[in-house]
Amino acid sequence: MKLILSRKGFDSANGGCPSPIIDGHLCSLPIPDAGAPTSYKKISPFNGAPIAKIVEDLTCGQVRRGHRAHLDPDLRRDAIARAAGWRPMFGQAGAAQSHLARHDVGPGDLFIFFGYFRRAEKVGGAFRFVRNAPRLHVIFGWLQVGCVATVTRDLAAEMPWAATHPHLAPRAIEYENNTLYFASDRLSSIGLKTSGAGTFDRIRPELILTHTDSSRSVWELPRWFTPGRRPPLTYHGDPTRWTDCGSSTLLQTVGIGQEFVLDAEQYPEAREWLRSIFRAAARWCDVPQTSSSTEP
Repeated sequence: MKLILSRKGFDSANGGCPSPIIDGHLCSLPIPDAGAPTSYKKISPFNGAPIAKIVEDLTCGQVRRGHRAHLDPDLRRDAIARAAGWRPMFGQAGAAQSHLARHDVGPGDLFIFFGYFRRAEKVGGAFRFVRNAPRLHVIFGWLQVGCVATVTRDLAAEMPWAATHPHLAPRAIEYENNTLYFASDRLSSIGLKTSGAGTFDRIRPELILTHTDSSRSVWELPRWFTPGRRPPLTYHGDPTRWTDCGSSTLLQTVGIGQEFVLDAEQYPEAREWLRSIFRAAARWCDVPQTSSSTEP
């Protein structure tokens, strides 16, 4: 199994601000995409608050409710109206997909999605970020790969239930290396019966990657992540990025790159670490169960 730490959602370059943590709930905002099929106003409310309003308020109107949203990874059945047969999926293209292909990412491998988050609140009917709230990299979702498909016009025609995915939009079909990763039914790679894809509802310490009192790009990870003689987390081979702190290690992450791949066969400790994250989340909320159809 390969573990892929995948950076997604709003940030300073895409959307212009963090995704919010509202009353302890993680609300990952999909980035703007003028060519995507779905607008922010069509995305279902987040804990009773329209996503469109959250986006407008937190971006001070720079991103508006009628703007199109790149809903990817697409992990929640209730995010938008669905056709029969829908299943969770994630699309990648260009250099990032070349990186995944070079590391043979495929069935059984596990994407762990993280993003840039900050605590927000509603004051006087408007959402705003909490003053001095820390800026964090937080894990918000997952997808175990069931199967992989190269995007073509024929594939799009064969899967009308996936027509709302931005990588199947007419202008996106010709993206270089355009590829879709479809979720497996269950999270079998780490021995859990949880659905093969979903989102974490509430923030938990185990979901926070950022080291306390550091910039968001400095992560605190279990010590076993330190490469030593094993192949490093991709893009992080420079030993000066790693600082041994005894029981943990600090990693100064790179500022570019979307997909960081770790070979769990070389790091068998990864499976128990991942199981511990799901166990911690499940103690405080129900890990979403996402029904799936037969893999395409």
